[in-house]
Amino acid sequence: MGELEFKRSNEENKNDSKKDNTARISKKEIVRSRLKTSMDKLALEFSSSLEDDRDIFYYDILVDFAHTLGLYKKGHLTKDDAREIVLGLMKIKDEGFDKLDEGYEDVHEAIEAKLTELTDSAAKMHTARSRNDEVAACLRLYARDRLLAILSAILELRETILRLAKENVDVILPGFTHLQYAQPTRLSHHLLAYHDMLWRDYERTFQTFKRVNKNPLGAAAFASTSFELDRELTASLLGFDGVFENTMDAVASRDFAIEAIFACSSLMLSLSRIAEELILWSSEFNFLELSDAFASSSSIMPQKKNPDIAELIRARAARICGNLSSAMMIYKAMPFAYNRDFQEMNPLIYFSLESAEISTILMSRMLSTLEFKAHEMKRKASKGFSAATDIADMLVQKVGIPFRISHKIVGQLALEGKTNPSLDDLLEAAERVAKEYVGKIKEKVSEDDLSVEPENLVEKRKNIGSPSKAEVKRMIEDRYGKLQSEWDELDSVVEKVSQSLERLYEELQELIA
Repeated sequence: MGELEFKRSNEENKNDSKKDNTARISKKEIVRSRLKTSMDKLALEFSSSLEDDRDIFYYDILVDFAHTLGLYKKGHLTKDDAREIVLGLMKIKDEGFDKLDEGYEDVHEAIEAKLTELTDSAAKMHTARSRNDEVAACLRLYARDRLLAILSAILELRETILRLAKENVDVILPGFTHLQYAQPTRLSHHLLAYHDMLWRDYERTFQTFKRVNKNPLGAAAFASTSFELDRELTASLLGFDGVFENTMDAVASRDFAIEAIFACSSLMLSLSRIAEELILWSSEFNFLELSDAFASSSSIMPQKKNPDIAELIRARAARICGNLSSAMMIYKAMPFAYNRDFQEMNPLIYFSLESAEISTILMSRMLSTLEFKAHEMKRKASKGFSAATDIADMLVQKVGIPFRISHKIVGQLALEGKTNPSLDDLLEAAERVAKEYVGKIKEKVSEDDLSVEPENLVEKRKNIGSPSKAEVKRMIEDRYGKLQSEWDELDSVVEKVSQSLERLYEELQELIA
């Protein structure tokens, strides 16, 4: 049926409805049949989620499509009714969210009201369904797609970090504990720590996706419905991985939303830590230069270059962690099944998932365009007596001194400010701490043993996961291989969802043809 035929059919229906007053339900009667008066204006404004629901407008129509097809296939709608509903929904979808009328409690009601303007069959669409299972399905679809986008963004970011690690495998820099110079390390080893932290975030997010992607449709208010439904069909059409079985749990649970926000919070904590180091390293550390594309200048101080994007990512992490706390507090004492309190969780979901995705993309772009100052990193790698641990280890290995004794000897050197010690300095320190070992030290230690270049110190550490060059290269190659397998797995999941939605639209086209 073409658009012109659809309009003509609607005109005929309008004429018929004048003869049959029961043919069309008033928009304002959609959900207020139990009530004698309209809702107080301020109460309506207070309770309306319509503007927040912009994020699930498209998903609501997808759910309507699948539910309508399900009703039709089970014989609860005639083909003409189903076709009228689908054509009306397509028109609403094409016109977009901004064409919906204001003054409704939520997007579900607004879409249904708009549909009543287009076809008398609209009153039949909500058969065997509640807004409870409808909104649960919409939120799961929204979270599902956002999580897939976040997963893709994390893989992109990890790929960026691995590339940087591979390009900078020979760069030595100081490592820190308590923000004080500690031991020299390799920049690629430091970057791999970023990668592995984000790797865990990827795994958490993927597991969350698996629990989110279940179909609650058919649960109705909570006790299902006396109409026979094919819940597996609607699950398949919408790309869900199966049915959320218990119908009360299907509408009463929002742990999927809390888990999704938690995954975002965990990811944002990782991004915030990286952002913090980008901020530090671009300041007095002078380890890197951020691209102008991710910085700003001062409105008064012309010399300034501020790491604004990194700072905002750091702040967004705080907001999303706050959203997690808010969502859990809304949820903590919720009796079964559905309660309107759930509505207050929705904006938390939208903001958290959208911000996590954008922040991850921006972090990847920021890292891929920065410039490391390798010379400055190397220059500072020996700062702060960063060879102290290695000198203490050397005394244990060559002389046989217990580590706690060698620790005290080298600590004495640090106390005296002898951070580039000679053999005489070492012997004097031992004289103060452990006289019984002075002879052995003099016999077995040479000046060469105290010549500790950062590159040599780093290269001595060859244990699994250490910053030695060979081990770092092994880790990079290992992670590249696993990254590729994760890309393949994610592509397969996205393709499966896409094929399901293609099937949905194919069936819709068959219905309206």
